[in-house]
Amino acid sequence: MDRRWILAGGGLLLLGLASVAVVTAEPGKGPAFIAGDQPVTEDQVRQKLQSDGWSNVQIVRDGQYFETIGSKDGQTAKVAVNSQTGRLRAVDDDDDD
Repeated sequence: MDRRWILAGGGLLLLGLASVAVVTAEPGKGPAFIAGDQPVTEDQVRQKLQSDGWSNVQIVRDGQYFETIGSKDGQTAKVAVNSQTGRLRAVDDDDDD
């Protein structure tokens, strides 16, 4: 019986810590693709993708984002990089930027 209370308390503690992390995260910021939180160029994005093992990289500018498509490990994927911050597009970012 005591173990259940300890496990329940530990679970609640972890849930509370996870909630704090979500609330304190900066809204609208995706994960860093190119470190520095400063403007990046198309060439920097291309070089980063290629150094990460991507091939057949194509990049198109869409507002403040570089929309990229390429192949890695036999899979084709798309990535959107914010040209002002070097961060990947966050899930909640609007496509109208």
